Amino acid sequence: MTFVVLILAYAILASLFYVEYHYKARTTTTLQTAGDDRGTTRLLLLSYLIAITTPLVCLLLLDTTTAMSDYVKWTGLGIMFSAIFFLRWATTVNPFYLPSLSTTDDQFICTDGPYKLIRHPGYCAFIVAWFGFGLTTGSWIAFFIIFLLLSVVYLLRIQAEEQMMLDRFGVDYQQYMNETYRIIPYVY
Repeated sequence: MTFVVLILAYAILASLFYVEYHYKARTTTTLQTAGDDRGTTRLLLLSYLIAITTPLVCLLLLDTTTAMSDYVKWTGLGIMFSAIFFLRWATTVNPFYLPSLSTTDDQFICTDGPYKLIRHPGYCAFIVAWFGFGLTTGSWIAFFIIFLLLSVVYLLRIQAEEQMMLDRFGVDYQQYMNETYRIIPYVY
């Protein structure tokens, strides 16, 4: 059962990346790259590699007597599906959503949909998806490695993006930061 759930989880992850990377900003005329992303792109790629291989290593090397129940694994799949819909919502309401750290010459700060409460619904969706993926692994060790690793790396990415947005929009983005949360409404 673990293997079936894990295969489904990999398929859902692929769908999540498809939604993000095949989305084109609707009003883009000229991209302005951020310059220094503080190494977060490389960190994300390395973290993805670790997160994707961790369940397989755990399946092969660890004792499965402390594994999660099937209910927890299927719940993880449900969480991953909800992350896809949340990401799709974020990409739909924000005409300037881009998977890279860049802005456009005609960009403005989106405050619609999930952006009313949180500044980074895309990253939130990915953190939630990796949380769900960790649950689908069937291993508490894999879950903690995946969730903690990706959460830390996404938080570093968020800091780099916020600096880019402050550089681009200045006081307007600072005001938006004062009125919203980063990724968890009313918490953080």
